[in-house]
Order: sequence, then structure tokens, then C-alpha cells
Amino acid sequence: MRRPHVHLLRRLRTRSLLVALVLSVCSVVVAPPATAAQTIGFPSFAGPAIPAPPVAHTPGDMMRAIYDAESAGTDFWMDRLLARAGNDPAGPWLMTRGRAVFMKTHNPAVLGFGGNVAYWESINNQNAYSVTVTPGTFTEQVAQRRQTPSHWKSVHTSGSVTVDQTKFITDNNVAVTSLSIRNNGTAATTLQLRAVSPYATTGSGAELTGQVNAYNNLTTIRPRLTGDGFSASSGGLNRSVTIAAGATVTAKVVMGFVTDEIPESLTEYNAYAAYSSATAFATHVRAYNLWWAQNVPYIDVPEGAIKKNIYYRWWLMRFNNLDADIPGQTFQFPTSMEGVLGYNNAIALTQPMHIDDLKYLRDPSYAYGDWLSVGQTSKGARFLDNPGDPENWSNSYTQYIAEAAWKSYQIHGGQPAIAGQLAHYAEGDVKGQLDFYDRDKNKLIEYDWGALTGNDADAVSFHWKPGNMDRTESAYQYSGALAAAQAYEATGNTAKAAELRTLATQIKDAIVNVLWNPNRQLFEHRLKSTNEWVPWKEINNYYPFSVGAVPNTATYRQALRLYDDPAQYPVFPFYTANQADKQAAAAAGNPGSNNFSTINSTVQFRLYSSVLRNYPNSWMSATDYKKLLYWNTWAQYVGGNTQWPDANEFWANWNGTGIDYRSWIHHNILGSSNWTVIEDVAGLRPRNDAKVELSPINIGWSHFTVNNLRYRGADLSVVWDDPADSVTHYPGIPKGYSIFINGNRVATVGSLVPFTWDPATGDVTTDGTVTFRTSVPGLKAPNQVTQNSPRMVDMLAKAGVDLTGDPVNLASGATASASHTGSGSNLAGAVDGYPTNEPFWGAGGSPNSQDWYELNFGTARTLDEVRLYFKDSRPASTTYRAPAAYTVQYHDGSSWVPVPDQTKSPAAPRANYNLVRFPAVSAQRVRILATNATGAKTGLTEIKVHNRGGVQPPANLARAATPSASYTSPWESVAAINDGVDPPSSNDTVNPRWGTWPQTGQQWAELTWPSARTLDRAEVYFFDDAQGVTLPASWKLQYWNGSAYVDMPGAGSYPIAKDRYNTVSFTATATTRLRVLLTGNGTSSVGLLEVKAYGP
Repeated sequence: MRRPHVHLLRRLRTRSLLVALVLSVCSVVVAPPATAAQTIGFPSFAGPAIPAPPVAHTPGDMMRAIYDAESAGTDFWMDRLLARAGNDPAGPWLMTRGRAVFMKTHNPAVLGFGGNVAYWESINNQNAYSVTVTPGTFTEQVAQRRQTPSHWKSVHTSGSVTVDQTKFITDNNVAVTSLSIRNNGTAATTLQLRAVSPYATTGSGAELTGQVNAYNNLTTIRPRLTGDGFSASSGGLNRSVTIAAGATVTAKVVMGFVTDEIPESLTEYNAYAAYSSATAFATHVRAYNLWWAQNVPYIDVPEGAIKKNIYYRWWLMRFNNLDADIPGQTFQFPTSMEGVLGYNNAIALTQPMHIDDLKYLRDPSYAYGDWLSVGQTSKGARFLDNPGDPENWSNSYTQYIAEAAWKSYQIHGGQPAIAGQLAHYAEGDVKGQLDFYDRDKNKLIEYDWGALTGNDADAVSFHWKPGNMDRTESAYQYSGALAAAQAYEATGNTAKAAELRTLATQIKDAIVNVLWNPNRQLFEHRLKSTNEWVPWKEINNYYPFSVGAVPNTATYRQALRLYDDPAQYPVFPFYTANQADKQAAAAAGNPGSNNFSTINSTVQFRLYSSVLRNYPNSWMSATDYKKLLYWNTWAQYVGGNTQWPDANEFWANWNGTGIDYRSWIHHNILGSSNWTVIEDVAGLRPRNDAKVELSPINIGWSHFTVNNLRYRGADLSVVWDDPADSVTHYPGIPKGYSIFINGNRVATVGSLVPFTWDPATGDVTTDGTVTFRTSVPGLKAPNQVTQNSPRMVDMLAKAGVDLTGDPVNLASGATASASHTGSGSNLAGAVDGYPTNEPFWGAGGSPNSQDWYELNFGTARTLDEVRLYFKDSRPASTTYRAPAAYTVQYHDGSSWVPVPDQTKSPAAPRANYNLVRFPAVSAQRVRILATNATGAKTGLTEIKVHNRGGVQPPANLARAATPSASYTSPWESVAAINDGVDPPSSNDTVNPRWGTWPQTGQQWAELTWPSARTLDRAEVYFFDDAQGVTLPASWKLQYWNGSAYVDMPGAGSYPIAKDRYNTVSFTATATTRLRVLLTGNGTSSVGLLEVKAYGP
């Protein structure tokens, strides 16, 4: 199930297509009578029992309760649930990974990280690093291997020496190997340990360093390699150990993949280098498993195989997510990748399927990141594949990103500006798709290629006759237009909403009037050259039903009759093509391939989800849906064995009892499935108002729960415990079908039937019996929610949305000019309001070493902030990169002068988003003067100019500094100390914090500037959670005098107070570093929430 690829792809990205073609001929089903029902039964699962959670069920935060019960140790429920022991039939793929670093291939015979290491993609097909132990030849004892999502453990032996290896990759891209070397002999032995990496080859002392570009030159990595007791020599790290008989020696090797855009990568490298092996392991596995508690809803269902697959799917979404924050117009947003172990890309086809699942992670940045990424990289028009990997591509009309994105907004909500951004993207996509594919302007997509995106040669309709066809996939333009309309309505833009609703109606009318074949009573593609309806069909023919683009009449419902016939559309295997038509195509000499995958089951789930609610009929039933749910789960397990989940790219040759061929791409996230349990089985239906609606598809389960979804700023749980069942499945929770908000029951009906609860009144609308209801004030509609986490504020700012306010953009309407305007760019592109990758202004071809872009407001305006979005054209070309330097200037009436006291964040120019703040100035003309980077020119995708209004506070110089610390708890962030977020209290549980637990005694955090700053005042906000982190016993400020840290001169008293800033003034001092030195009370750790620094 692949989109088409050309043969020139790097690394010979091919699959066993010929095998699949041969297999597909063998797997064509001979059509039984048309009246046959879906006769396939339910699958059987093998494998061990699913481990039970370590705590009793709670209607509150179940995942947090599970974590807390085990947080003192290193053995966690999610690790046990997804553990893989021994010889894995899916292959020795390494499950642990970082935000950007993972093992594209993994060679478990090599100590360390053997195989091909990737930073977003394989760097150049080499090990991260290897560790050798000599003398001896060490062999892994595969039967003793055990890996979990957080770490890998293996045993290697040579003679009388045994090496127990534990390794993992931290969130911020640090690869750690701990070796426990045991001498089982009767005499002492001396061993030589050597660690080498192709990426870190020079250095001294205990560290080697290097520099390498990530694939496609998207960013620069500065690897650092160190080891406990190792010394650098001959291009590697070396250590000699003598081990007495029966004794054990430990060794630890740490490699950091350090990048400028992830400062935590260096902080975390230093921290893990300093840890003991035991502390490193415990710190990592606790931090890794805490993520589950913070992000994943707890889901319980009666079928253990389905329950495990749900959590496996959560792990897949985490494993295949890239959060590299690469500056520019490729991977700056958290983005789901189709399958990092194979076609590692972010193509438009797969993104909506991922969003469908990602929206149920508690942190909205995962779902929003996908649609922000595709919106920002699609030139303001039809959605395109991420340009970071141009070797992978697809035909983007087969996606429903706007529809999925809108549903994610219905779940999480946010300021209307977020909806406005989505509306802009969605409108551009719908209109752009029609502009590109609708050649005769009848509001339908036309296409003519015999390989359908995402399905390769599995499609059959194109083989009937050649030529362009009006396609039923046009239904996705209908749902996209509706999504855009609803998003505009959320912003109050009724005119644009009406325009997009009109367009949706036009598309819907075209689908019904052009594609409905009254003779066969089916929706069929239509050949443009002859106006014939195409009799060969795919599951795609039913997209109009999936999105509600079909009138609910008996006539149109007749099209659904084919889903009662497994010779046409079997529940399983879930093929692309209608199987009777596939047989006809094969007889005509066009067998193609006949694979099946989770892409197809996703399409089928969407169809059943819509039809069972909106198009009642006698052919499709909840039992069929249940079969689809069970078989989709069964396919994810090798041989149906729950010990070995492996979501392959596709499967082929169903032989009636098993799958004979599984694709070479493993642990892939094509398609989606967790939303089916949440939205269909549990029944949660996203809405545009503040009400909560449940509309379940009753598949006969006696119980289930979806616990602690994040729903518009509240915690939402759904529980079903059948009153007719004598077993109490959730003690303490009343029988029935219930909604819980923030752990408290708010509504219950006595049977599994649809109902809607109004939080404002407590009213329940249902045909069932209401046994409990109450009101809960304060629940919000999506556009009433405020998203203000630093991560969301930063992410939306990079997309041009200011979540901290709504200042007037003075650049809008200004007259633009420039020193040079390159081909393919234009002046207006930088002031259209959106920092998408195109349109843009650029100085490509300029002969100048410096170029400028000017705005003339027409009259004097007051301004105090400029937001710059620099163009980076890689990997398509090297024409544009962020400048080497830039300054904001204004015209004082006679000449251009720099705006005084500019505070830049980041301090050095970076591709895409740069924020410049300064004391207010009044000017009619303002410009950006940029010094072009070597070998490139400067471009702007957008410039925004603001006046925040009122008297400007003095510049907080800390915002332009780089933070560091003596130690940072892995779940905290030193970046918190100058992120500009004012804490609500010292026990801030919402925003990032810097803390040092479990370290005690004296700790420090400091700010470093690239050049000297003159300071005379600082404000410090202490972190105190009344548990392990408390106020310091004392503290002071120090500065770097060029050779040492010394106390800040003239400092008055150092106040120590909770829940406010503690201010210290001192003699004006010029320095490049300011340190806050904290002394603990002897038993507790210390921490900071924010540090501000000011000059005279």
C-alpha cells in the first residue's frame, strides 16, 4: 500500500512489489452470490496475558496513578505491557529514541549503538558509536534479550566474561550505554574497552567531539562522546579495567547529538555524563514513563488484545514523531512521520489519519503540530508533502487534513486566532486542489494515473480505460470546505464562512449530480473523454458517505448494499479495490497488486462510523464494525500473537487463516485506530459548542472506559458498565453509561444509548433513562479556550499567531521596498500576514553583501516589536538562509539609524521566527538590514511590526541569554528560567520549571550572553512545590569577571519569598554571564521558575 515512487530514490527505496503482484493473483476472491453476508467470524488471539495495572481503577487520572505507584522504582507498567523478549520475529528494531535521534537500523551484536543512526533521518548510514571489549569475541545471548519502549537490555559473553548491557536514548537525543562486566573465571583478568564513533573523532581528556550535517543539510549536529574513566586517544575513547575473579566492573559511555536549536541537548548530555550508571538509568526510565502519565488517556476494554494494541498504537505515535525544532520551513513543528524505519516522511496523505489519533494525546501540540506543519509548508495553497524530504511525494488530493485538524480543534480548542490560521490553511487547500486538479471547473477532482496515491497498483478504476476521470475523492474537498467554514465561524468571520459553505454545497451537488450512476445505483468515477461511469471501483467510491456528502435517501443508500457481500467489499482483508472488479481487471490483463493495510481499515472505519449513524440500512451493521475492529487488531500482531505487535506498511496474500507476507517496513503508523475506540465504541463526538455528546456504536461490550482525556482545558472520562451484567467492572463507579469531568460524575444514563449533556444546566438529552445529572460551570466551547503553555505559545508564534495578545500589525498596508528582489519572490510576499514558505520576498541573485527590506507606513507610527520570519530554502536549494547578522533600523528624518536597545530572541539569527523587542520609537520608515550568510542570500516569508502600547517596561535582558545549570531534573527544563513566562505561584504546575531534585546542597543556574551586557537589577522567582523542592536557605548573584565568578558588587539584601519575584539591585556591572547561586536547606532540592535581568 504505497504511493508511487520513481526508481531513483535514495537507498533504493523499493519494496517487494513483484512479490506482492504474484501473491495478489493468488489471493483474488472468486465472487459468491451477491446476496452473501459478511460471513467471516472473529479472529483468535494467542500470546501471554496483558499485565494488569498496579492500582485499582479511579475515575480521576488513572495513568498518573499507575505512574505514581511505581515512580520510586524502575519497572513501569507501560514498559511491561510492551516489552519484547528474546528473538523478535519483527526484527531487532530499537524502540528507544529521542526527539530527533533514533536507530534507523539496529545491530544488536554491537555493544553501544550499532547500525545506522538517524537524526530525523539516517545521517550517513553508520553506527552512532560502538564499544569493543578485548581480548575475546563477544556473542549476544539472544534468548536473554529484553527491550521495552524506554530501554534495551542484552547479555554478551566471551569465555568467562559476561557483559550485561543496558542502553537507551533520552528525550533530548543523548545515547547512553551502561556495561556491567563480570568475571566468572577463577583469576583476575584485564580488559581493554574502546568506544569509537564516526561522528566524534577529535578531542582530549575524556571527550571526543565532531560536527556533521543532518540529512539534506537541514541542521548542524555537534556530537560529543565521553565515558566514565575513559581517555581520548587514537580517535577513540579507551579504558583499561582489571576485574578480580567473581567481581564486576561497570562502565558507561554517553553520546550527545547537540544542536543549537535544542539547548537541552547539551544540558542533558552533561547531566548524563556526570551520572552513575544506576542514576542515569533510573533518571531516564522515570522521565520516559512520566510522559505516558502526562499525555496518554487510560483506556480499558474487555478484549485484552485490543487493549494492548491501543497502547502499542500510542507508542507508535510517539516513536514515529519528530520533534527536532529544525529552524526553517521543514521540520520546525512536531510532526508525525509515516514510518521512521522505512519511508520516513511527512506526506500529506497520512497526516489526517495521524491527527485523528494524535488529538487524543493530552498535549495539543502533537495534533496541532501536524496541521501547522503542513499548512506552513504548502505555499498557502493545496496541501503538499513536507519539503524536508523531497524524494518522497504523493498526490495530495486524497487527504482530509482540514477535516481532521478541525476535529482536533473541537477537542482542544484555543484562541480564535488558532481557528483563523486553520481556516486560512483549509481554504487554501480546497481552492488549491480544485485549481490544480479540476480542469473543467465542475468542482470535482480529475485524475488519470493508474496508481492511486497510497495504494500503488491496488487501485483498479484507472485500469478500466485510460484518461482523466472525475473522482469520488472530491468528497475530501467537501469536508475541507466545511472545516474551513466552521473555523471561520469560530473567529466570527461570517462572510468567509458563508463563502466556504457555498463552495461545500457546490462540491456536494457535483458529487451527487455527476458521480451518481442511477442505472447501477452507485457512486462511480466518471471518464471525462466519453462521460461513461467507471464500473471498476475502490473503497474510495464511498468517501462521499464517510464525510456526509450524500443525501440520506433510500435511493442513495442502495449504494451501500455492496458492503453486505464479501466478494465485493470484505470486512477482512480490508482491500483497496472492489474484489469482484479486481477479478475482472485480472481477467482483462491488469491484475495489479492486491495488498491490504491499516490505511484501508481506517477508510473502512470512517465509512462505518458515518453510515451506522447517518445512513441506516440493512447491509451494514454494528457486528460488521466489531469484526473490523477485531480483525484490524489481529493484523497488527505477527500471527495474531499479542507478544509481537508489528504494524507493517502493508500485508499481502491472506490465505484464509493467516498472512503470508508482511511488508519490510515495521512499526509504521500508516492509518489510525485509537480514535475508533474513543469516538465510536465510547461514543465521544467532537462538537462546536460547550456540550458533551456521546453517540456509541454498540458492539456488545459489557464495559469500557476512556479515562482522563484533555477536553478544552478539563479532564473528561467516559465509563460504561452494563447494568445487566452482574459483574462490577469499576468498583466505586455506578453502573450505566457515565461522563466524568475532572474526576467527578456529571451524567449517567442507564443504557448504552446516545445522549448529550449540557454543562451549563446539567440537562441531558437522550432516549434513555437518566439516572444522574448535574451542572458544571466553566466548561467552554472550543473558541473560548485559552492555550497559553510556553510550548503552544512558541509553536504558534513560529506559525505567525500571537497567543499572548492581538496587537495591530503595522506592516499590513505599509508600502514595501527592498535593495533587491530575486526571481520567484515579491515584495508583497513578506507582508501578506502569513509566514508560510511561499510567497516570500528574497534577495536571491543580489550582488550585495548586505540587503535590506523597508516598510513605509505613510505616517509616523509608534513601534516596539518586530517579528521576522527568515526564509530557508533547503533542501530544494541553497539560495536562502538566515542572515549572518541583522539589525532593525528606522529613518530619523536624515539617515538610517539602529533602533536602540534591541533585544533579540534568539540572540543569533535563525531561520523562520525571530523576535526583536526594544523601547518604543516613532518612525514612518523602518527596515531590516541583513548581512547575508556565506554562500546564500536573505529572504523573509513575513515581517510583523507591533506597538504593544503604553509605557514600555525596561528590556528584560535575560530573554536574549542562553541558560545553563549545575544540574537539571530530567523532567524539568533549564530553559524555563528565561522563557518569559510569569509564574502564577511558586508551585507552578502548568509551565516549565527548573528544578534539581534529587540533588541537594549548592546548585546554580546562569545566563550567558554572546557579548557583554551592563546589568544593575535582577528579579528571581523561586520554585517551591512543598515536597522535594523548597525555597533555598540562602542565595546570591555572581558575575563572570573574565577569569572567575565573583559576587555582584553593591548588592543589598537577598529576599527569600514564595509566590513573587525577589528583586536585588546592585552596582551597574558589565558581564557576559550572570549566575544565581542557591544554597539548599540540607535536605531539599532547589529550583527557579524565572530570572529577569535589567540594565540601567
